[in-house]
Amino acid sequence: MSGAQALSELGVDVDRVRRARRRFAPDCLDWLERRPHLGGALGAAVLDRLLAREWLVRGTVPRALRLTGTGREGLERIFGCKDLN
Repeated sequence: MSGAQALSELGVDVDRVRRARRRFAPDCLDWLERRPHLGGALGAAVLDRLLAREWLVRGTVPRALRLTGTGREGLERIFGCKDLN
């Protein structure tokens, strides 16, 4: 499965996101952990879908997220992610 197909299965309309005014998918350095992550319009669209599906839930601390059991299973199924903490 291609990345676009996997994102589509998640519910992300890659073509629509590509037309957004925001940069499409720049790499971005996390301000706290100092680790790279997906930024831009694509990163925001993926986050929106993960929150909508309740695969991620917001924590009590600003910007904190928690991966749910359902999210762990879904990410493994769609993207082949293993060992998610």
